[in-house]
Amino acid sequence: EELGKTVDGLFSEITPEPVAAASLGQVYKATLRETGEVVAVKVQRPAVLETVSLDLYLARELGLLARKFPALVKRLDAVD
Repeated sequence: EELGKTVDGLFSEITPEPVAAASLGQVYKATLRETGEVVAVKVQRPAVLETVSLDLYLARELGLLARKFPALVKRLDAVD
């Protein structure tokens, strides 16, 4: 959708299974329909923005909670 064409319109071939995992998605090997060039296509995982936002929120909340327990912070080698 973001590229303005269908997958079939852009690529003559694309692997059915990802060839690698990326931080926020998966990577597929594909061949461009227009040039025949072999490329890597990174596909973002669904709902990645929501997931990352929630993860960051929870990490922050845990950090704030941990500050109430100085012995724990010292054992974790946390930065104040």
